[in-house]
Amino acid sequence: MVMAKATIENVFCVRPSSGTDLDVLTALANLAASIVPDVFQLDESIKSLPAVAAAIDTAGEYPDDLYFTKTPYSGLDYSFWPPDRETVQVQTGASQPVNWQIDVEFPQNVSLWDEDLSGHEHLGSIQIDESDQGQGSVTKLAKNEAQGSAFYVTYRVD
Repeated sequence: MVMAKATIENVFCVRPSSGTDLDVLTALANLAASIVPDVFQLDESIKSLPAVAAAIDTAGEYPDDLYFTKTPYSGLDYSFWPPDRETVQVQTGASQPVNWQIDVEFPQNVSLWDEDLSGHEHLGSIQIDESDQGQGSVTKLAKNEAQGSAFYVTYRVD
């Protein structure tokens, strides 16, 4: 029996990962508490933090340094794409051809990661199954709500 092969054709960035993380939000909360001594004003300041975090996010529109793994582990040592343990920068609305084949003898999990100075952020995952064979190009959404990221991954199984 011939093993099915999936060709990951393309990745499209709907939204890269968030520029704000828990450390940023904690720093903002601590700043509000140190600046505003009055409890009522502090309450109002804390209520404005989501808007401040959103402003930080949209001001940067930083691209993700994307790579794929077939394991739940982050790091370029586990990556299979891009080749040569590199990353590819993608930002909102950008499409990146992948054209990479992987074996699909059992359901295969593919995880998307962003390499950052602060570490590796999980952007989302998709599962490719042998039952997708013969369906032509299939597109699935890989997302991570905590990071705010969303990517469409297009593949076919032959």
